Amino acid sequence: MEKWRLRATVVALLLGIWLLARWDGDISPEGHRWDVRMVPVTLYFGAPDAAGVAPEIRWLPVAQSDARARLAALVEGPRSPGLSPSIPRSAVVRRIEDVGGGTIVVDFGGGIVRDHPGGSAGELITVYSVVNTLTELPGVKEVRWLIDGQAVESLAGHLDLSRPVARSDEIIVDPRSFGPQAG
Repeated sequence: MEKWRLRATVVALLLGIWLLARWDGDISPEGHRWDVRMVPVTLYFGAPDAAGVAPEIRWLPVAQSDARARLAALVEGPRSPGLSPSIPRSAVVRRIEDVGGGTIVVDFGGGIVRDHPGGSAGELITVYSVVNTLTELPGVKEVRWLIDGQAVESLAGHLDLSRPVARSDEIIVDPRSFGPQAG
């Protein structure tokens, strides 16, 4: 009986080794893989006391690090302590289009206006959270804003969005000035 167990164990181990050698890395029928390459992306959220926007590094799969994924991460909100959400959770990205010349057009649904907290600081944080996050993408220099497919003058009445908005490094707050960064 003991000899049989030893043989069964050896056969099972050999079968397991053979299966591992032939396995192509799929972990599900949909083809997800363990070896997904991740890249760091910089997102900008509200800094404490609405002092500006602060960077948060997130690791996203390479295939999901485009403009749409970055905006979805902004809507999801920050993970770092001390940072505040910059976009209402109800915000929906309807369309994103690279129109060339360093300009990207982002068309949000009306929730970004309807559920915006208002105020000049809140509007600055929302706008530059989006603009600075998207200008981290290669070749993107400015963002043109649309709401429900229409050009808008502003989100909350304080910042001119009738023209594309360029990145602002002056509004970025160093996260070390208010605490540790998570990601």
